[in-house]
Amino acid sequence: MADSAADAPRARLASLLGEWPQAMALDELQGFCAAVAMAVGADGPAPEGWQAFALGVDDATPGGELADLLEQLRVETAQALAEGRLSIEARTTRTGRVDHRPWCSAFLDGVEAAGWFDTADGEDLDELLFPIEVLADALPERERASYGDAQWRRLAHEAAAGLANTIRRLNDYWAIVRAPPVTIRRDVGKVGRNDPCPCGSGRKFKLCHGRS
Repeated sequence: MADSAADAPRARLASLLGEWPQAMALDELQGFCAAVAMAVGADGPAPEGWQAFALGVDDATPGGELADLLEQLRVETAQALAEGRLSIEARTTRTGRVDHRPWCSAFLDGVEAAGWFDTADGEDLDELLFPIEVLADALPERERASYGDAQWRRLAHEAAAGLANTIRRLNDYWAIVRAPPVTIRRDVGKVGRNDPCPCGSGRKFKLCHGRS
């Protein structure tokens, strides 16, 4: 999403978002769209009202160019995620520090908007989302207070270094949730070697089709 072909639409989208005081910034929108895409897949429908959610309003729905550009960003994010080429566009501060908090906070907003916990296993999600919650500073107050300052800094550093891998793990997890592997069930119990062969020959299985 950072190539030159995308610069003009991104710049225009950023300009239009500026007209909505509570709207997410571009880096936040990518995090939000990534969470939504995991739940529905690259070709799945977006949750109803997601654009209003991203704009920070309850019921207003954008139209025209803004709606088109928001949908374009969502689709491109979903495709990049599905193809394993999503580059996380975290914010860079004036001092040059990479700030993952806005991206991860918006990702958690996407988790809520897409109803993750209504579909997938809560314990699995809690474990997989932990690094993102650390970077978003979204842990419950009591849990956050259980870490000392040095321990928290180390935890945050590890979460930031492994964020791309965390996103891949979450995407792989959702690929299984959306399309669980088929379990092959036996209609007939296992045949013992000394049992009659199921083919009806009258011979023992070990002397018939079980000979191999």
